[in-house]
Amino acid sequence: MVADDIFSFLSDNVLEDDSCCSCDNTTISIAIFEIYGGRIQDLLNKRNRLKVLEDGRGEVVISGLEEFEASTPEDFLALIEAGQNNRTTHATEANDESSRSHSICQVLFRDSTSRRLKAKLSLVDLAGSERGSDTKSHNRQRRTESSDINTSLLALKECIRAIDGDSRHVPYRQSKLTLILKDSFTSNYARTAMIATLAPGSLSTDHTVNTLRYADRIKEKKIGDSFTPSQRRSPVRQAKSPVRKEIVEEKVDMKEH
Repeated sequence: MVADDIFSFLSDNVLEDDSCCSCDNTTISIAIFEIYGGRIQDLLNKRNRLKVLEDGRGEVVISGLEEFEASTPEDFLALIEAGQNNRTTHATEANDESSRSHSICQVLFRDSTSRRLKAKLSLVDLAGSERGSDTKSHNRQRRTESSDINTSLLALKECIRAIDGDSRHVPYRQSKLTLILKDSFTSNYARTAMIATLAPGSLSTDHTVNTLRYADRIKEKKIGDSFTPSQRRSPVRQAKSPVRKEIVEEKVDMKEH
């Protein structure tokens, strides 16, 4: 659905000036990487190790990340599938096949001539948090993975809590996950949505309530309202004129297993 909507939008968009996005002046590229055990790995380029860097203006860059152009919805979906197939998964006590990493898919809209980044759509699939009772029979490696997942999710919750409480300091540097997602919360053009996947069983009630609590904070809070003009980042360089605000939407899919 996302692939069809993006290409349909670009096809239907009326070209008003060079800053607008349309099929005539914009190419779509995809990059997919995962955060696993504190490491960042390119899922479309032999799982090469990547580095997260922050420049003097506070903009976060994934050094070494490869982009692959998608000219049709079919190309788009094929790249997504290839990335997901390379994602780290293992059997756990709770699931036969459980995601052991956070996966980030970046859809990049670039000027066809200059390659300038006009807009970015980030699709984030978070690994679900795990209770100690769910990992008691795990080996050392699975327990370490669970600890890394829970630590990064806790860091994300702390950032959401700080934004919701109008805090002047938001601890984005507390984890690589929150640092990478920083522009979802600080860019003047960012629109962030959280899709919460909930377990229906009564044994997961605590997880369900907790997930809904943070999803509600994202829903009710206008991201950026808690920042003064001096705290906000200047408009993202690539989003000088975003693909209307429907496309510059960043989705977070929180899974609860």
